[in-house]
Amino acid sequence: MKVAITNAVLSNTGDAAIYEGIVQALEAGGVATRADIYVFDSNARVTRRLYPSWNILQQLAVSPPRRPARLRNLLQRFRHTLVRTVSTNPRVAQRILGFPVLRRTGFARSFCLMAQMELLISSGGTYLVDHYNFESRAVELEMGSRLGLPVVLWTQSMGPFDSPRASTAIKRIAHCTDLVYFRDEKSAVAWRRTVSGVEGRVVADAVFALARPSRMSQLFSGKRRALLSVREWNRGVASDSFDQSTYADAMRQAASVLLEEDFAVTALSTCQGVPEYAYDDSALAMRIFEGMKVEVDRDFHGPDVLLQIVAEAEVVVTTRMHLAIMALVAGVPVIAVAYEFKTLELFRSLGLGDLAISIESVTSDWIEGKLIKVSQNRERWTLSAEQLTKLRTAAMSPVEDLHEIIRPIARQP
Repeated sequence: MKVAITNAVLSNTGDAAIYEGIVQALEAGGVATRADIYVFDSNARVTRRLYPSWNILQQLAVSPPRRPARLRNLLQRFRHTLVRTVSTNPRVAQRILGFPVLRRTGFARSFCLMAQMELLISSGGTYLVDHYNFESRAVELEMGSRLGLPVVLWTQSMGPFDSPRASTAIKRIAHCTDLVYFRDEKSAVAWRRTVSGVEGRVVADAVFALARPSRMSQLFSGKRRALLSVREWNRGVASDSFDQSTYADAMRQAASVLLEEDFAVTALSTCQGVPEYAYDDSALAMRIFEGMKVEVDRDFHGPDVLLQIVAEAEVVVTTRMHLAIMALVAGVPVIAVAYEFKTLELFRSLGLGDLAISIESVTSDWIEGKLIKVSQNRERWTLSAEQLTKLRTAAMSPVEDLHEIIRPIARQP
């Protein structure tokens, strides 16, 4: 079976880990082999370089980054019109896109491959939320539905859909969705309150599919390594803004406490080392930890390498949620500063809510207190092998439903 995974941003290692988790679930469930899974990314030219062994194509409804940004916005609108046009009559479109002058274009390659797919999965993530414009996501999924593909929303954090723009877009997405999965109950409530039809269910984040009890870090390893993850952000979880200097002071305090305890401290993130990507958390780390004995790792790391680095730490303090999940998967205690509700919901659901706080509420005293609490009883703040096994099973459970919606697609001879 040929499977398309779209709405991916693989320049972000957290998103790449989500993709890897979905692939492992599809393989384990007998839905598809890795060779028959294609991922449609927002900037395929860059991510093909990062992951040369993956089948990466340019996402159809998203124009690659261009400068000036106004040009990209214009090209994006043109793409939306083009996607709607070609997906309305795909057979004619494939003939036209097969002309010599067109068939070598990235759009033609992406569309002709998409038309051969038998299942369309929207990658797990947090892009269906009110403060993002997810029009391109809707256009992409509507295209899949017009092509006759079952459409699945893998583990999402979404909502609340209070704005007219978000409410309209999610209703369009719901109209073409066959299955939907949520990372937390809050997202499920937002979906069910706004749309009708597919109910969906709550399952563990896709990255928990990477959990293996044998990978768990050995507590008290004596390595005395700690990781800190920061990120640029301009709004709170429940407020329009927050005091960025207070956040920076809190992260510096975390570094100070760890350095005083003779830890080797490294600043590391899931978003770094890719110049073409919109975010480079290592640049912010350089500013926040200036003058401190904190090593700032500025290199790009894929999911496997990053998970290995995390597993060698004894404690992680992170703002990026998927670095937190990697720490949980590796059996490393993690303290989380949440910039979106998804992190707070995750930690509450795991019984670790005391170690997570919203970015607008974090203080130096709070972080210092949590580091002390973790040091006093490390086992209390890590997940057991049994918990990880259950989370892995839950993260892979969507494949159980796929066989019910997969249907053969008539192919043009």
